[in-house]
Amino acid sequence: MFEIGQVVVYTTYGVCKINSVTSMSFSGQTIDYYILKPLKEAKTELTVPIDNPITLARLHELLTKDEVSDLLEGIPGMDTFWIENDNLRKKEFSEIIKRGNRKETIKMLKSIRYHQLSLRNKARKLHAVDEQAMKEAFKLIVDEFSYVLDANPLELRDKIDNDILTSYEEKELD
Repeated sequence: MFEIGQVVVYTTYGVCKINSVTSMSFSGQTIDYYILKPLKEAKTELTVPIDNPITLARLHELLTKDEVSDLLEGIPGMDTFWIENDNLRKKEFSEIIKRGNRKETIKMLKSIRYHQLSLRNKARKLHAVDEQAMKEAFKLIVDEFSYVLDANPLELRDKIDNDILTSYEEKELD
């Protein structure tokens, strides 16, 4: 159970603060909800059922500074993967985002970026669905990591992308 005032990560929305807990009744049944406020979206408020396992699976405690640092340091050595079937890849990328596992998300991000770089060498562009998945992954990772590290989000995004680019170039030289 999360506490009022706690800062958490809610997948697809990023870093949120639990502003309150409220109860709502529907058809004679009362359900408790977390009221979340995404830190980057001033006008948005999210209502998340406390006892719904599907939505709760998307709600995570923030990583620690050490956990974030370990993940950032591990980017160059992370494996990449690619699913050739567009529909299967779209589904898998969507599931990765929903699960909220940061290592898995970075792996996906690195994989998409590698694919994008390989396509660029062939004068081709990334599929729009892959572009969107990469954008979401960058947003979620940078949002949480910059909050935890109290770092500039643009600089952190550039650092992550540069680490991926450097590891791609080193791979190509091997």
